[in-house]
Amino acid sequence: MEYYGEYIILIDKRWSLEDLYVFPRAFEQVYFAYEALLPAPDDIVDARIDRAFRAYPWRGGYSAVNFYNQLKYATPRNKRPTIQAIQYASPGFIDLMLNLQLALQIASVVSAVTGSILACNKVYSTIYKDAQNRKLLSVDIQTKELELANKQMDFILDANEKMAKLLKLDSANVIEQRAEHPLIAMKILFSIYRRVRTLAEYQEKGKARLPQSVNPNEDGELR
Repeated sequence: MEYYGEYIILIDKRWSLEDLYVFPRAFEQVYFAYEALLPAPDDIVDARIDRAFRAYPWRGGYSAVNFYNQLKYATPRNKRPTIQAIQYASPGFIDLMLNLQLALQIASVVSAVTGSILACNKVYSTIYKDAQNRKLLSVDIQTKELELANKQMDFILDANEKMAKLLKLDSANVIEQRAEHPLIAMKILFSIYRRVRTLAEYQEKGKARLPQSVNPNEDGELR
């Protein structure tokens, strides 16, 4: 069951206009990425999510932009995170209305990465550079280049599981099924991690904190 309610992100220290763009955008993109891994509420939403995972070649930045935009549009407008209030002070806050269980899941992931950010970055960098050296990041899955990826499937599948672990996912299976090819899943996992890392960097610097708990209502529900 989904519980929607207020979720207050705490902010502190000095923020620039760029911060007010970078942090909320990273949070929103991570939110829609994790939401896409949940069971879809109906066939229409399910088809839209599938299209987002399968429509782009992931050979440049535009694929990521379009991917997250499509995930956003797959979410009914009345279920997208909305801003209730913002206060910029020391400390301040960003008050959002959203799926609380999803927000708490993201907070847990960000906290885990924040707590071991150097180790997490090392895992990511090692896998990314290895994929780069294997020329997997430039493979066009719509051409014969896909044969190159298929010959290196053991590496790709292992990389996906390691990235899934960093992102506190049970496995990479859901993303691989959505993407229809493990190579695309790997690139998507890289992309999600970079955005989680952005949130973790804000938390590490003390500029933002994603609470890992919220106060339940009188019935004990998160709403």
